[in-house]
Amino acid sequence: MKLHDYFPQRDLPFKLIGRNATNATGQLAKIPVEPLFFAILLLFSPGVLPQLSAQQSSSLELHLMVGQSDAVWIERDYSMPILESGDISSGASPTFEFQLRHAMPLSGNWRWVNGLAFGVDSYKINLFLDKDFNRFGLGYSENYIDASIFHFALLTAIRYDQSFNEKNGFWVQLGLQASYFVRSYVGLGVGVLSNGGPNEQLFDAEWTINDANDIAFAPEIQLAYRRTLGQSRWRLFLGTSVVVSRFESAQGTFQIFGDNEVRSGTLQKRWLKAGLNFGAQYALARP
Repeated sequence: MKLHDYFPQRDLPFKLIGRNATNATGQLAKIPVEPLFFAILLLFSPGVLPQLSAQQSSSLELHLMVGQSDAVWIERDYSMPILESGDISSGASPTFEFQLRHAMPLSGNWRWVNGLAFGVDSYKINLFLDKDFNRFGLGYSENYIDASIFHFALLTAIRYDQSFNEKNGFWVQLGLQASYFVRSYVGLGVGVLSNGGPNEQLFDAEWTINDANDIAFAPEIQLAYRRTLGQSRWRLFLGTSVVVSRFESAQGTFQIFGDNEVRSGTLQKRWLKAGLNFGAQYALARP
């Protein structure tokens, strides 16, 4: 995925440079399939899930979460500039997650939920270069959003599901996600083409996503309203979902090249997100 795919071409002497996500050997990053495969078997094997009966209301669910993730944490090796200068900042950025879940009854209103998830996260960088800081005498300000952080997850949760009446109800759910962020290396660069000369770098950032190849664990909290469609087994639901973790999904460094000065620092992206959760539920057996 290239960064310039997100932005229209500009009639300015700046060039946005994107690099493909690869590992240290130049190969595309690979996902450890074996642990995920055996975990899926454990979650969905007949020995773990009880057999359905007419008195049970086990269901399959398709979820989509659309929200925002935490801003990039910036640690500068220089003092925060106040007036004319060059600097970067960050803010909340878009995040998405698809989930396939299986919910089965335990006792009364309680449900045990297991599932799989695939998520796409992004980071946002705001770059500012004042004309008096830039040795080429050009002011430059731009926002960059790159959706290059991908993860796969197994999840398990306990849900309290309460009905208001025959059609409407809600649930409160507390769960745990075990996620693998796909390891990769990405970069962002901004430069200027001088008169007949080589490309001169103005800004450069390098990111490493899940450099240690770790599995991250995080709690997930969900609150949702549900409604049954007619006399069918289908239900629609809408709610909120929050994932809180101190796990750093990505780390990096940056450099800003000014007039006789280079400013540098480090970047960190935490796995912290919140948003709307909506989807459909299909009962496998009527209660």
